[in-house]
Order: sequence, then structure tokens, then C-alpha cells
Amino acid sequence: MNQIVRRSGVVCAEVDGEVVALNIERGVCYGLDPIGSDIWALIEQPMSFNALCAALEARYRVDHATCARDVGDLLRELSAEGLVTLDPPPPPAPDA
Repeated sequence: MNQIVRRSGVVCAEVDGEVVALNIERGVCYGLDPIGSDIWALIEQPMSFNALCAALEARYRVDHATCARDVGDLLRELSAEGLVTLDPPPPPAPDA
């Protein structure tokens, strides 16, 4: 199971219903759309990848494969920007 943890040193604020997160250490600013903002709120406390997907599947009535692919993509981006830590990383995105 993947554990998703927001990294320390990240400052975030809500602007017009969307989250803007800033990694102070790297000087990286990252904007999240409304669904990304929901994900950010859900991972305020460490959470497993499966639990996050289950919450999103119920909230948005999306199938598991689509949710896992899209959430995995976003988490890989957030990890690359130094905003979250993934332990271990989510499975790679399947080839389209």
C-alpha cells in the first residue's frame, strides 16, 4: 500500500476554490484544479493510495481503473515537484 504524505515546508492557500501550493525549499508553485484541491484536502493527514481512491470513487462515481490512473498521475507530478512523499511510489501508469 502506498502512503501519501504532504511534505513539510509546503505552504498552501485556497484561491477561488482551488489550492495553490508552494514548496518553499524549491521555490515551486503548483496550482490544483477543483478535483486536485479535493485530493489535497483528503491527504491533509497521511493516507494510503487505496483509501484515497476509494474516497474519490465514492465522491465522483468514477470507476477504479480510471481513478487509480488519474490519481497516480497527479501524485507522481506532486512528488516530482516536492509537494508530497509517496512510500512506495504508486504503480506506473499503464501504456495507453
